[in-house]
Amino acid sequence: MAYYFSSIYMARIFLALTLEKNVNDQIIGIKKELKLNLLKDANISWQRNDNHHLTVYFVGEMEPEQITQMNEGLDDINLTAVSRSIELTSISFFPNDNSQVLSAIVKPSSHLKTLYEEVEEIVVNIGLGSDLKTYRPHITLGRFKEKDRSQYEFEIFEKPIKGKVKQLDVFESEFSKGKTEYTLLRSLEF
Repeated sequence: MAYYFSSIYMARIFLALTLEKNVNDQIIGIKKELKLNLLKDANISWQRNDNHHLTVYFVGEMEPEQITQMNEGLDDINLTAVSRSIELTSISFFPNDNSQVLSAIVKPSSHLKTLYEEVEEIVVNIGLGSDLKTYRPHITLGRFKEKDRSQYEFEIFEKPIKGKVKQLDVFESEFSKGKTEYTLLRSLEF
């Protein structure tokens, strides 16, 4: 089976879960609230409302042949065994409090961890990945433009925001003119 990949020699690749509409709408509502209140004076490049996704694995730079190998490995993942349910627990910075990335943090369920491990095994088998990092599922909301941003404190949600994801996607990420653009390379349905 042939797979689409960018004509660029090396592509920045990541895998993510696409959110169902009701979860995406709730995230849009959270962003509106932040823009109107706590972060109204912050200089943030907000994620486009149609680009919200739950990051599963950031692979990084890949050659076209490696993308093809990864796609072949993804064909063997049993997505029907993966729970489609997710829970958003809080807003925070990612990967740590000093980061510029503002994210909705997702509870790391056993199903998400298993999916991460299966993807990591595929990536390691083609000679990439395995920085021995801990999987921290998140949905990027925006990026602060200044490195010396103000400090903010966010509260954990009183009740987790529950929802579902609808598919596993392979994206190419390209940073151009101060913005990150995503190109969908492939979708795997549940």
